[in-house]
Amino acid sequence: MLTKEQKHEQSQVLRDKLEGVNTLFLLENHGLNVNDVNRLRSEVRKTEATYKVVKNTVVRLAVEGTDMEGITPFLTGPKVLAYTGGDGVALAKVLKDFIKKHPELQFEQAFLEGQILEAKDAEKIAELPSREELITKLAYLLQSPIRRLAVALNAPLQQFTNVVGKLVEKGEETREAAQDAQEAEGSPEAEETQEETQAAQETEESPKAEEEAQDAQVAEESPKAEEAQEVEEAEESPQAEEEVKDAQETEGPQETQESKES
Repeated sequence: MLTKEQKHEQSQVLRDKLEGVNTLFLLENHGLNVNDVNRLRSEVRKTEATYKVVKNTVVRLAVEGTDMEGITPFLTGPKVLAYTGGDGVALAKVLKDFIKKHPELQFEQAFLEGQILEAKDAEKIAELPSREELITKLAYLLQSPIRRLAVALNAPLQQFTNVVGKLVEKGEETREAAQDAQEAEGSPEAEETQEETQAAQETEESPKAEEEAQDAQVAEESPKAEEAQEVEEAEESPQAEEEVKDAQETEGPQETQESKES
């Protein structure tokens, strides 16, 4: 049995540990063995919480004058404490899962953020989402508008990128085609083809050129021939008249002489 001084010392230690605690469960133990208690203590520790078996008188002294003093009337019978300054929901879930397999332990009252809860309300804490779940949901809610905004902003940019990519691909294809054409023009086969084409054109144009030249020559000579004929006719005309006149004059005396002779 603890002396009065020992009770005060233990209550002071517990008071110090309860500072900063936001969730405390008052549980009633009806016969858990040592192994079960150790197993539960280990599971509770994983949530950064504490499971502690303490005499009721020590707890009364520890919570006296604090926000947890409201649990004092319920400190009767074999009670144990489970408390944390972190995620109270995670602690409640561990306790509830353990109680399902070990009904010797039961929820009694609970202290949650300055309020004293009855057993049924204390058990309901385990049904709430844990802090990690709340943080995940909150992060999702906060990121959703940002994600939608990012998608909305990224859509035109993605379309623009696709268009630019297609233009670049088309430009590369055009450049390759032009390069192939240049290489084809510079090849020996292209030069032979070009020479054959040029020779064919010259062959086709040669008769035409000769005919055109001949027609031009005929056209040039025709006026000259006509002019020469006209000049020749003009030159011959006076001579013909003179010859006719001389002939007439010659015939005239002959006729006169013949008429006289007759």
